[in-house]
Amino acid sequence: MSSSNGGLSSATNGRSGSTGSANINLNLKGHERSIGGAPGSGASSATTTSITHKTLPDLKTQRSNSACHAHESLSALRRIALLEKPPEKLLSYGAAQSRILGQEAREDFLVYSEGRLHSGPLQSLIAHMVPTHEYYPDEGFIFAFLLSARLFVRPHELLAQISQTWEHQQQVVGTGGDVVDDAGQVPGRTMMLSINSASPLTQRKGSAAAASHSSELEPRLQQRTNTQRSAQHCIRLLSEWIEIFPYDFRDERLMQQVRILARKCVYIDNSLGKQVSRILQLLVSRLTTLEQYEEFLQTISSEEAQSQQQQHHHHGHHNHLHNAFQTFLGSSSHANGASGGGGSASGTSNSSSSGHTSSASTSNSISTTPQPDDVFGIMDMCPSCAHLAHQLTSIELERLSHIGPEEFVQAFAKDYQQQAKDGSKEANKSKCSGGGGGSLNDMKKTRNLESYVQWFNRLSYLTASEIVKYPKKKQRVRIIEYWIETARECFNIGNFNSLMAIIAGLNLAPIGRLKKTWSKVQSAKFSVLEHQMDPTSNFNSYRSTLKAAMWRSEGATEERERIIIPFFSLFVKDLYFLNEGCSNRLPNNHINFEKCSQLAKQVMEFNEWKKVNCPFEKLPNVIAYLQHSAVLNENTLSMASFECEPPENTEEKDRYRTVKAETKQQLLQQLQDQHQQSQ
Repeated sequence: MSSSNGGLSSATNGRSGSTGSANINLNLKGHERSIGGAPGSGASSATTTSITHKTLPDLKTQRSNSACHAHESLSALRRIALLEKPPEKLLSYGAAQSRILGQEAREDFLVYSEGRLHSGPLQSLIAHMVPTHEYYPDEGFIFAFLLSARLFVRPHELLAQISQTWEHQQQVVGTGGDVVDDAGQVPGRTMMLSINSASPLTQRKGSAAAASHSSELEPRLQQRTNTQRSAQHCIRLLSEWIEIFPYDFRDERLMQQVRILARKCVYIDNSLGKQVSRILQLLVSRLTTLEQYEEFLQTISSEEAQSQQQQHHHHGHHNHLHNAFQTFLGSSSHANGASGGGGSASGTSNSSSSGHTSSASTSNSISTTPQPDDVFGIMDMCPSCAHLAHQLTSIELERLSHIGPEEFVQAFAKDYQQQAKDGSKEANKSKCSGGGGGSLNDMKKTRNLESYVQWFNRLSYLTASEIVKYPKKKQRVRIIEYWIETARECFNIGNFNSLMAIIAGLNLAPIGRLKKTWSKVQSAKFSVLEHQMDPTSNFNSYRSTLKAAMWRSEGATEERERIIIPFFSLFVKDLYFLNEGCSNRLPNNHINFEKCSQLAKQVMEFNEWKKVNCPFEKLPNVIAYLQHSAVLNENTLSMASFECEPPENTEEKDRYRTVKAETKQQLLQQLQDQHQQSQ
């Protein structure tokens, strides 16, 4: 799919807009600092300042005042200014929980504000992650630190330091000793000693299974030494890391550190061996699922590339656009087959109910304009708009589930982007060494986030492609109203990403220019949807609707009421500006953990949204059509639009000639490349 001057604004630019692309790309370079309030808060992008008008003293009276009086007035104003100055946050200091009191300097202390961790040196934050026999780090701290720590240290280096700190701690405490460390024990924290009841990995198998494993693996708590309890907490920390950030463990360097730490813990407590084995089996299962998903994405990418090449080839041999469009129509019929894998633009259309396809080799010989009855589209495969919205929701939830929370930080953090550019040579040098001076670029192992944005663009172009494939105006009116109703169903479900993709497709310039078609459309519902997704005031209407959906989800009694699929590109934009608006380090070189916590809060919400299981029945042939059927690129879409309704004014005629010239140039370039490859 071609990418051009897209962006967030092109999604809702109105049918009269001139932009020709709905593409959302992840390279957010527009440093617009106009978003007010916290990201996702629904605040307007412009901050309004209220001004209180006061009566100024008469100018003659001012001149008659003495110098002494002026000095007193100035002093009074200063006192008022000091009183109006907002109170500064009270900061307190404390040692990392796993460190023994008095063994570190004041500058190494963690800084707290209003009881919340505010900042601290990297080494002290790492020490704060290390559990003891009676201290276990808070769940929020674990998620926030593991999410953002990769900006400062690579995961395998982080685990190595945790392991070394923990081992040193055991040497200090001594085997079986009742040494009291600086844990700041919270009442009720003793529940954390039961690893099988608290670990999210074991919770998956149900409370009964967890209780069974608890009785099987754990002796009575009174019989455990402090060292054994510490080892138990250490394995729990490892299991939660694997549960939350499994993609980190595709790095063999990190797996090596896992094996080292696990051996130490099992040596201390043999009963942990079964649990370690179970954790690693779950990790292998998660990574295997990821590999299968990546293979699926690669297949889709190859099919789209092949489809684009064949569109250029056919368009160069046929002056009449619908003749070139036969390839697209044929692949649509192919997608109705039992396999559902019609991603390539080959095969001929077949209107029979059996859905069988003829030989792909005959597609090049077609040169007649298709009749209306020959066109096969999404309406023929899925007449119900509600069912189509269900299938779109199923695809969205499936793709969301594979996005790792760390991908947001790796893809959009300023430090990561800069090091990826400047440290490419260092990354090659340190690829096998695992040294600490390399680029953070070697952390990134997945592209699920980018693939999800590409899905948004594909759905937008699929929406437009399904419209221009029909030669008759009456059919185009019907398919437009079909998409509008589908978008409304998506809105009711809480699938805002598909909703916006459909709106973006309907607002593409090749569709918006079809004035004769739009004049027959009952567009009242579409206007309501456009208002809900209006980008003005920083998408204030959408943010209000999203909050309502979140309230509904919190009190949901059914799975379908829990569905929240956000407008993903806006969600990413919020995270980007949150990162850009705050520094990763403070002037004293402390890590700005307050920023890490805010970032983690946003990502944790996303984690909850993606855990929802799709409650709708899946229709494999419809899902295959949506993900594999050929989609027109921008130029071919423009040509198809001009075939539906010829250019009316000078601007459109110029656009028509430009598109034809570009398509011809692309065809010539493709033929030259094929000729060079054959030689």
